[in-house]
Amino acid sequence: MLLTLVLVGCSGGGSPEALTGYIEAEYVYISALETGWITASAVREGDRVSPGQVLLTLDSERQTLELNEATQRAVQAQAQNRDLRSGARPEELTRLDAQLAEAKSALRLAAIELRRLRGLRSKGAVSEAALDKADAEYRASKARVESATAAISVAKLPARQEAVLAAKAAAEAASAVQAKAQWRLDQRQLTARQAGLVTAVYYRQGEQLPAGSPALALLPDDGLKVRFFVPQSRAVEFSPGTAVGIRQDGSADTIRATVSYLAEQVEFTPPVIYSVANREKLVFMVEARLPAHSQLHAGQPVDVELL
Repeated sequence: MLLTLVLVGCSGGGSPEALTGYIEAEYVYISALETGWITASAVREGDRVSPGQVLLTLDSERQTLELNEATQRAVQAQAQNRDLRSGARPEELTRLDAQLAEAKSALRLAAIELRRLRGLRSKGAVSEAALDKADAEYRASKARVESATAAISVAKLPARQEAVLAAKAAAEAASAVQAKAQWRLDQRQLTARQAGLVTAVYYRQGEQLPAGSPALALLPDDGLKVRFFVPQSRAVEFSPGTAVGIRQDGSADTIRATVSYLAEQVEFTPPVIYSVANREKLVFMVEARLPAHSQLHAGQPVDVELL
């Protein structure tokens, strides 16, 4: 019986200082901002993807129409802004120049007629009323010349400052709406933001993807970590930045990992931790970040020890 107890006590695998842990994965779930029908699916489970790679495409007819409308409204607003800044068109200025020339001709005739009647009036050949009428016609012709000159000056000026500012703001708002419509159209293609492995595809080509629902799960290259629990008496040994060795069953190789998190609060030993060496009741949870492409799998049990 004594020999049997000794053999059982010596049969535990790994170093007496080794801790029991398990591999945990931090998945990235790819979803769409708006619902839509999946028109093309470019990846399957097990595919490796790189940043910027297209994962799937949604129908985009409505977004394309909205972009076309926003583009036309932006063009219209920009044209109105330029029109208010540039003043009258060349055709309008030509018409105003013709009106000014006509007014000047009438003024010259009125001046000649006024001088002639003044000479006749001095000789008593015409009445005072005829002279007053000629003088009034001269003044009216002079006023028409001044009015035509002022009209040309005003036509060459841009619109009022307030109108110009309003047109500028409208053009900028239309450009922003156009950019927003372009952005919504671009979102109809779901792309990978980082390199990784496609671990699950939840929706496929021909299915409707609800807004916000994951279409697929992606495991980044650095998405694995090991989680283990240390007795409260050894917690100071596992501060963030500490190097630890990870060993999986059936392999003599040790994978180097770095402690990234040490829990702030102590807790009771989780029921899944059955290691004889870790039977202390109070433990701290520790997480260590694994290097990329570590060839480990989520949920896999491992031994952890300090390096």
